[in-house]
Order: sequence, then C-alpha cells, then structure tokens
Amino acid sequence: MVFRSLLFVPGARPDRFDKAVGSGADTIIIDLEDAVLPPNKDAARKNTLAWLAARGGEVKAGVRINSLRSADGCADVAALAASNASPDFIMVPKADTRADVEIVGEAAKAQALMGVIESPLGLTNASEIAQASTGGILFGGADYSAALGANLDEWDAMLWARSTIANACSVAGVPAYDVPYLDTVDEVGLIEQTRRVKALGFNGRSCIHPNQVSSVNGVFTPSAEEITEAKEIIESLERAEGGAALHKGKLVDRPVILAAERTLALADF
Repeated sequence: MVFRSLLFVPGARPDRFDKAVGSGADTIIIDLEDAVLPPNKDAARKNTLAWLAARGGEVKAGVRINSLRSADGCADVAALAASNASPDFIMVPKADTRADVEIVGEAAKAQALMGVIESPLGLTNASEIAQASTGGILFGGADYSAALGANLDEWDAMLWARSTIANACSVAGVPAYDVPYLDTVDEVGLIEQTRRVKALGFNGRSCIHPNQVSSVNGVFTPSAEEITEAKEIIESLERAEGGAALHKGKLVDRPVILAAERTLALADF
C-alpha cells in the first residue's frame, strides 16, 4: 500500500483519533513518541491499542512507537505483542540500522514496518534499512538536520538526504515519504515543496495538521490528463502483443511503462 498523505495524531489525544480519520488522509499515524510527554506515555499506549483493536477494517492506521533504545519503546513493543491491536504498520523511529526495524518486526504485530531515517548514521545505512522496511521509509528531516547542524528549511541542504532515501526505497521497492512541512499556515510553500519532493521520487508526505492533507493529496494525485496518457500507454503496449510498442511516435520502453503503472495505481485513490 502506498499512501499520498500520512497524518500524525498525538497518542495522548484519543478524542482526536476519529477526527483524524475523517480528515481525508490516506492513513493516520498515532504518535506515541514525540507528541506524548513522559508522564502520559502509559495512558497514551493503552488508549491507542484499545482504539486500534476496535477500529473498522476500512480505517487505515499505523502507530509510531518510541525508540527501541528506550524503556518506553520496549514497553510499546511488548504491549503491541500482547494486545489484540493490529496496526496497518508500525513506524520505527530513529532507525540507525536494519536490525532496529527487524527486531520490532519479530516482536510486534503489524502488517508492515516503516523505518524513520533521522540521523547521519541512519542515512548511511539507508539501503539496508529500506530492505527491512516493508511499509517504506519516512525521512525524519527535523532530527536529521539538527544532528547535522543544517537547516531543514533550506532545500539544497536536505537534497542529498532526500535523494539518498528516494534511491534506497526505489532499490528496495518500497515507498518513500517526506518529513512534514512544519509551517501549517503556508499552503503555497507546502504545495511548492511537495511538488519538488514528488519530482525526486517520493510517493507521499506526512502531515502534522489536517489542513495540510488536501494540498498534499492534490500534489500526489494524478490529473485527468496524466491518467488518460497512462491508459493510452498501457493500451499501446497491449496492442503490440509483446513487440515494440509506440505511443505518439515514441518507443514505449520499460521506464515509461513503469511510470504509467504508478500513475494508474495512484489514480485508485
């Protein structure tokens, strides 16, 4: 499953879970990590697991646990393993190595694992982490830029990191998701940067406010013209019956076919 938009919702605010589902985001991420203060971790974990166990099958929802290198992270994994909750994915923060993701996958229940690369070491191991992250990779740009001493808001400063993650995910055959755009009132900036992220090969973007969802979905949703073009390319290939296919006078090779298939897959939203 590839998501266009992933909306974070604090695990300490169960009253917001259903509201987040109604935001139009392709999936929500209940956050047990950064959005929950230490005294509230136990209650957030309990409320999150109860909601996940009771939610309908049509509701897409994942959970971001705490770092496995912390007591709270170990408690999150143990609670998931012992519960009836089955999130669509578990987001593994501070994934520095492939083992960080694999340990969570072996211990907890989830349909997929999503590693978060947010350190220079994690970026160095991006390819191996992507291989273990069946649900894709999220670029944790805020922590990464802080560790590097760089500016998250400067596109050029984060270009290499984003490109590295996009490439690693492409090799692994999993989606790449971008860091949230932190200015929740700058819709123009959000759309402009999201278009640039999409051009790099990212498949979707995380959001921190419901108002960001429609703009992000709009960027990652193919236009009617793009859908028609993709369908025509596939039809040209089918008519060729295994031979060389032409579309509007141009040879239809494998990269063109793959791009058309990706467009049609996104058109299903």
